[in-house]
Amino acid sequence: MEEINPCQSFSVGELEIQPFAVPHDAREPVQFVFQAGKKRLGVLTDAGHITPHIADSLSGVSALVLECNHDADMLANGSYPPGLKKRVGGQYGHLENRQAASLLKLMDVSGLRHVIAAHLSQKNNKPELARNALAHALDCEVEWIEVACQQDGFGWRHIE
Repeated sequence: MEEINPCQSFSVGELEIQPFAVPHDAREPVQFVFQAGKKRLGVLTDAGHITPHIADSLSGVSALVLECNHDADMLANGSYPPGLKKRVGGQYGHLENRQAASLLKLMDVSGLRHVIAAHLSQKNNKPELARNALAHALDCEVEWIEVACQQDGFGWRHIE
C-alpha cells in the first residue's frame, strides 16, 4: 500500500490522477482530478469551504462531480441537533448549494461538458435547489445539471 501525496500526481495505467487537499474534518482529506488524454474529470465532495487551491485544481475540467450537501435554510431549520448543524455547515463540514455555485464562478468552465450535483443530504437539501444554484452560476438550463441519487448514483457519461 502506498500513501497518496496531495501535492503529487500519480498514474494508474494511462490514467493520470491529481489529488488535491480540501478542508474537511478528517485526517488529511483529498479529492481528485482524473485525466485521460485531454479529458479531465474533477470530483469534489467532503469540503467545508472553497479555497483558491480547489478552484485552481478544478479549473479546466471536462466534467465535474460537485458536492451540494445542503441548503443553508433547510439545515438551520431542520431537525439536526445544534452541534451537528454547526459541524455540517462549518468551515470543515460540507458545501452548501451556494458555496458549490460560487466555486463555478472561480473556475475556468469553458470546457465543462457535464456537471453532477452529488452528496445531497436527504434531510437538508432538495435536488431542485442544488440544480437551480449550479445552473444559475453557469447561466445554463436547469436540466443540464444532473443530480446523483444516494441509492443509484448516476449513469455513465461520455465526454466529447
